[in-house]
Amino acid sequence: MAQPEAKTTGSGSLEISILPDPCIYDGRFANNGWLQELPNPLNKITWDNVALISPKTAAKMGINVGNDAREYVGGSQGTSFVNTKGGNQFSDLVTLKYQGAEISKPVPMWIAPGQPDDVITIYMGYGRTRAGKIGTGLGYSVFDVRRTDAMNFGFGDITKKGETTTIASTQIHFNMEGRDLLRVWDVDEFVADPEMGHQHDEYDKSMYPYEEHTKIYDQNTKWAMSIDLNSCVGCNACVLACQAENNIPVVGKEQIDRSREMHWLRIDAYFGGGDISDPDGPYFQPVLCMQCEQAPCEVVCPVHATVHSAEGLNDMVYNRCVGTRYCSNNCPYKVRRFNFLLYQDWNTPQYKLMRNPEVSIRSRGVMEKCTYCTQRIAAARIEAQKDGARKIRDGEVVTACQSACPTDAIIFGDMGDPESRVAKAKKDHRDYTLLNELNTQPRTTYMAGLKNQNKEMPDYRAPEKRKTKPANTAETKAPGGEAH
Repeated sequence: MAQPEAKTTGSGSLEISILPDPCIYDGRFANNGWLQELPNPLNKITWDNVALISPKTAAKMGINVGNDAREYVGGSQGTSFVNTKGGNQFSDLVTLKYQGAEISKPVPMWIAPGQPDDVITIYMGYGRTRAGKIGTGLGYSVFDVRRTDAMNFGFGDITKKGETTTIASTQIHFNMEGRDLLRVWDVDEFVADPEMGHQHDEYDKSMYPYEEHTKIYDQNTKWAMSIDLNSCVGCNACVLACQAENNIPVVGKEQIDRSREMHWLRIDAYFGGGDISDPDGPYFQPVLCMQCEQAPCEVVCPVHATVHSAEGLNDMVYNRCVGTRYCSNNCPYKVRRFNFLLYQDWNTPQYKLMRNPEVSIRSRGVMEKCTYCTQRIAAARIEAQKDGARKIRDGEVVTACQSACPTDAIIFGDMGDPESRVAKAKKDHRDYTLLNELNTQPRTTYMAGLKNQNKEMPDYRAPEKRKTKPANTAETKAPGGEAH
């Protein structure tokens, strides 16, 4: 069989790469609202497909000028590069040609950290005309130009149309700007100093020692979670599992653009190195309700709609909530979600069959958040009581996010049981808490990521050195940064 002729740059000045969309694949899931609203793992775009372009190529071609990807918050370990102009995210529209054929609809551009120069990446699966109520008419169709002799890559060009469009991205929603949140360390440096993974910021001392006034709860189960950043790959399976388990509604592109997405769990994406063209990473950090022992949200609720349980859960009483949103404003982790509108369809019978009957359906004006899948805890408690009032065994309760994680990055259990997996994880040298200086004492903690780089490789980068505070304060052993 004769070898096909190699394509040359004569077919266009840019290489075009065609990939399946990470959420709706090749379009077979285009009519699934859950997947349309699931943020892209790297750029957090929802309800659309864009064309990815490198910062240098964008600057050379005048793409997204004034709306280029810039560092939103700093940090030697976790830097976020965000396409943003004011509060909205506008993208230039271009005409894209591939192997001589032209995509029928204008294509929005998005500057992506780490994207190779002179390469445009486009996602298939959108632009369908008869996908259904949800998927019809979204985005542009790659199949307009995809050919049997150039199915996945080829050459082409883009031409600016002089128009822009708004992209619904969750990249800068619910951020904890400027804090040291991400921990990623070089293995050799970590072995030399195992304590470096911990966060040692000191908080104000209390007149009432925590250990003394909590002894009355020692006999109770102490639910807690540990998330291993070394294992998380940012696949979003936990986000989708949480949405299905807890009857979380789909709100649509317009509401996403207003920062009103309802996902109880988000995955923050980070890049390191400080160079937008050649960043280190990406790294991913799932963020959900921390179930704080000293919860800032509880003390500001005027109707006690958010209360603390004897097992350490930060519970929501939906019937009490009057929608002041004080709790959301006072939450340093930005993990609470408010029903600005009635997002749930209470009338369509098929939707009723879709929902989990063990979880309440929230109405307009009600705040909600992660509950550690309290319905699963209650079911396990009932089974334990039926079995001679025994304690719930380790591993008997598995949260929705934990069950869906393909890398076992999430561990859940009773941290009061020294033999439980979560208790052992919290004793690991890599264990640390977010915003420890606030003394919220969260039940959810993280295990710092580790890098094992080959020093003989040409792209080896020396590990970042730890920052230190002034001599009159505690040493900060794990610098970082934040954004989504």
